[in-house]
Amino acid sequence: MTAIAISLNAHTAVRILCGLFLLPHTYAKLTNVSRAAQLFGRVGFRPPRFFVVFTAFLELVAAASLISGFHPEIGGVVAAIVLVGASYAIARDNGLMWRWQHPGIEYMLFWALTCLFTAFLP
Repeated sequence: MTAIAISLNAHTAVRILCGLFLLPHTYAKLTNVSRAAQLFGRVGFRPPRFFVVFTAFLELVAAASLISGFHPEIGGVVAAIVLVGASYAIARDNGLMWRWQHPGIEYMLFWALTCLFTAFLP
């Protein structure tokens, strides 16, 4: 039996994790479209159901790109756009707060920047 050696460096691991971490959010949106649409509507995304499904689609594209390494630049940019949009929505719904526990935008902005860095830095 031949062993297959897989070389996984930290950069690749973080890129893959950025993509994988999008998937639970996509699943939550698609299994709770009505509930997600309430938030999207409250923060001004119209029509809200369209934006829930559209955002889920963008998350899937970004996740596939980041996980597979196929055009990760596109995946990183798409993920960052979605995460900055989520930061906007959280700030609009709860007021502008930094720490994610309040809920704030800290985690989403960190994640957005990490997606961009792993997509564009060597």
